[in-house]
This record gives sequence, structure tokens and C-alpha cells, in this order.
Amino acid sequence: MSYVIYISFPAILLLLIVAIAFYLIGKRIGRREGLSQLHYGPPLASLPAPAPPQNAVEKPPEV
Repeated sequence: MSYVIYISFPAILLLLIVAIAFYLIGKRIGRREGLSQLHYGPPLASLPAPAPPQNAVEKPPEV
């Protein structure tokens, strides 16, 4: 005894349209996310680092 699987043409067409729609929507979302992240390093600090004090290196006293 064998089984016959009957799939109608409208069902195949519907699945094909849905698959193409999901592909195109995912492609658009992926491109939008890719453009928003252009750098790969850590985020930059909003304030610059303070300059070191001028007397940071003291000279040894001369004898």
C-alpha cells in the first residue's frame, strides 16, 4: 500500500511568494543594520583625556 501526497499548485505558489518576501525583508533589515555599525572598535570617549601635569618627571638633585 502506498501513499500519494497531493499538494496543490496554489499552495506551492503561496509558499514560494512567502519565502521570497521573507528573503527580501531580511536582506533589507540586514543592510540597514550593517550601515549603522561602521566601526569595529570600542566607542570613543566623549571627553578628551586630561594632559599630564608638567612636573610629572622630577629631575634628581645635582650634587
